Amino acid sequence: MFSNNLLIVDFPIQLHGQFQHLANLIEFNLISTNASSALSELSTTSNEENGTTIMIHYLEHPLQEIGYLSAELFKSNLHIAFCPALNVELEVILISSGFHGAISVDDAISHQIECIKKVQDGDISFDPKAVSKYILQRKRIPSSGNRAKILAVTTKKEQQILSLILHGLTNEEMAKELNISVNTVKMHVQNIYKKTKIKNRGQLFAFAAG
Repeated sequence: MFSNNLLIVDFPIQLHGQFQHLANLIEFNLISTNASSALSELSTTSNEENGTTIMIHYLEHPLQEIGYLSAELFKSNLHIAFCPALNVELEVILISSGFHGAISVDDAISHQIECIKKVQDGDISFDPKAVSKYILQRKRIPSSGNRAKILAVTTKKEQQILSLILHGLTNEEMAKELNISVNTVKMHVQNIYKKTKIKNRGQLFAFAAG
């Protein structure tokens, strides 16, 4: 048994083998459940393990199904959408719905693994065009109230990191932009989360919109 879990939700049986192979490659346990049982299953895995649990939701008709997902599930957990196909408009909707990443049926397994690893590391995994469009649509610059809260508790370097996060940069891209190591970026990101009591980028985007 591994310490990390992939919780696949509402997946058709014919895809279980594919995701079992993927889970083995990245050393995750694979747990299959449905939407109605996902919250209790998540609670069980959280109590048993100290590792990461990532939920992957099978959305055959994303625009219809997103509205039926439990808001309780999205409060503090990591979520990836698995869709028959993706485009920028759909990814913008997925971001605004609280997902941390998106993969499609046609994505290479290497891309699917990259998405899971990014989300596990506290990053998001979407088309950069979708992230940029989401930021522009929602004016993802902190309001005066939230800006004051952030400035009051963060250092100048952390504020730089925050600005780059809100512009959709990954940890690797921020490291290159600031000429620092990825580990240093991760340290600053974790400091921001700790100081603002935020757990991941999805919550950070929501806070920035407040």
